[in-house]
Amino acid sequence: MPTLLDPTSNEQKYSKLTSAAIIGAVTPQSARIWVRVYKEGKWCLVVTHKPLSGDLVHLEKKSIEKFLADNGIAHVFLKDLDFTQDTNLTRVFDVTDLVPDTTYYYAVMSRETDPAVVPRRTEMGADAPLCFRTVPKPPFELVFGFYSCHDHISAGGDAGAWPHFFDRLQETRAHFVIGGGDQAYVDTNSKNNFPDIWVWLKNNKEALLEKYATRNGDYKWNDIQTYLLDIYRWYYRVYWSVPALREVYEGFPQYMIWDDHEIMDGWGSLKNAERLNRISTLFEDKDTRTNKLLVDRMWLAACQAYYEYEHSHNPDTKADPKKPDDCQWDYPFRHGDSAFYVLDMRGHHDVEKKKDPYVILGKAQFARFTAWLDGEDVKTAATLFVVSPVPVVHWNDHLANYADLSVAKDDFMDEWGHESNHWERNQVLEAIFKRVDKTGTTVTFLSGDVHCASVFRMRHGRFPTAKVFQVTSSAISRKPAPQISMLGIFSGGPMLGSKKKGEKREPISCERLYALAGTKNFLLIRVPPSVGGEETVVRVDIHWPGGDEGEVTRKKVLLT
Repeated sequence: MPTLLDPTSNEQKYSKLTSAAIIGAVTPQSARIWVRVYKEGKWCLVVTHKPLSGDLVHLEKKSIEKFLADNGIAHVFLKDLDFTQDTNLTRVFDVTDLVPDTTYYYAVMSRETDPAVVPRRTEMGADAPLCFRTVPKPPFELVFGFYSCHDHISAGGDAGAWPHFFDRLQETRAHFVIGGGDQAYVDTNSKNNFPDIWVWLKNNKEALLEKYATRNGDYKWNDIQTYLLDIYRWYYRVYWSVPALREVYEGFPQYMIWDDHEIMDGWGSLKNAERLNRISTLFEDKDTRTNKLLVDRMWLAACQAYYEYEHSHNPDTKADPKKPDDCQWDYPFRHGDSAFYVLDMRGHHDVEKKKDPYVILGKAQFARFTAWLDGEDVKTAATLFVVSPVPVVHWNDHLANYADLSVAKDDFMDEWGHESNHWERNQVLEAIFKRVDKTGTTVTFLSGDVHCASVFRMRHGRFPTAKVFQVTSSAISRKPAPQISMLGIFSGGPMLGSKKKGEKREPISCERLYALAGTKNFLLIRVPPSVGGEETVVRVDIHWPGGDEGEVTRKKVLLT
């Protein structure tokens, strides 16, 4: 029987996060700062106008306040939080009373003065200054980055385009970054001698159940869930240990949303029996109560880990990961003249829904989204961005619908273009086209998932003046789809399945403006300020590593 891992101290041959910081959602006056520390205890976040100096290792054995005062450093924020293993040593500080368009420095410190207990009292911000910038008040040119599909493991540990991404964010003084899904891969790298969490569970299920068996023939399910949660946490700690990624997370505000690989490949597109099959051995019943409970506990563990590492520093939606069926993972935000809505395509995705026709988003999320479309932020915005982790248009829909019987079945059923999702996709598009027709407002879908890049314009026969675009960037570090994938990217034409009953023609058509395959990539997006009612033209810069010297190549596309 296999020996179980100790997931809290898993010493496989991969570096892992110990202490780290992420700048989360920001406004002109506030910032959310996520922190992970290496040991339990009370830790303090200090935010200042200038870099810290002096004896940052021991703080001269003084209190934090006295050390700062004696070194002439005025703090604008200082708060202690308790860090425990209940949240895997992670917490979020809500920093308030800040000033727009201002650079702030931050550090994480301990109040413990005994070096035998805490050898270095400044855990983050001592070796090199850490800083972030608040968003200006409008009007201003908005610049932000977008990436998806971080998986350096699939590329032999190569950081991919992260170093280029960091350089471009610095050069453009970008205001924030959106992570469009698959910020970690728990399930696809067993061929690279890296554990697939679901293969691991299948191979170690017997030992796991034996360890947590009770005398009455059942199992300690809460203990099993905690054990599985620690494994999910381990993936985040491995995936986010890449130095170039950490530079981006530590210095630029991050907005994140998950996709399937933070849970299970194809999560939501697989039926219950197919999920159970992932952990069922050859000769056992494929639909046992125990297997069902194990899959359910894995889902709860994935939700908790996602909340701790990603969603907790997004705009607050009061999500309770212990009750995932009631969780709101989707969220809106606004910067300058641009309004954003980040859709969740996994938390309520279930192909076996019976009463809710919104198989991907769920009825409640769709209602929130349409309320946002009718709200004041959208009415007064010059541009709208909708983050959809899976693109509305990218692959040829014929491919998605006739190649869904192979091992890639769940990948194609994830697609909005799959026939099982046409009705819901059409409701989303109809609401958007109707809202922006004749307003001059540009709508841009931002997506990842497909390990290629593409730009499309969508047109609707019933709403002829609406400007709606799809921009996709993937992957920033995962091994990209091969160059031959270009053959599968939609070349343009009618959108399959977009017509209503009685219509003779598909009302929505797509024009491909650009496509890229065979290389890692990321986006920089520029939105000029809205001046005097003039049309706002969004500029999309697609970047990818290339050239003999490893320099970055850029393709500029104007969304007009």
